[in-house]
Amino acid sequence: MLTEYLLWWYGEGVSVSWRVASAVLYEVSDFFSLPILLKTLFAPWKNDVLSARNISLSDQFKIWEQNFISRLVGFVVRSIIIVVTLVILALLTMVEAVVLLLWLLVPLAVLALPALALVVVSA
Repeated sequence: MLTEYLLWWYGEGVSVSWRVASAVLYEVSDFFSLPILLKTLFAPWKNDVLSARNISLSDQFKIWEQNFISRLVGFVVRSIIIVVTLVILALLTMVEAVVLLLWLLVPLAVLALPALALVVVSA
């Protein structure tokens, strides 16, 4: 019975833990729309683009300037969100690595604690 439990713990249990950790990382990435942010990094903010025909050169320059500022704002905001997302993903990865390590060590600790208790009591 103990061997079946340990086989489950180190077999299916580790597999399920890995799938849960992967799902959490995917959901965080999806929540922040990381793939979309990367694809649209240089797109104008809120698709705010001006265009006009048959206008003076100074007005065309003003439109170009406003479109450039819109793209710059979009780049800055998306870059900040991407950095925050990557920091969150890195922290989650570290937490999940610790949880997985603890998952692997718990059965060993359960087996080692009674032996340690006997050593301490007999000393």
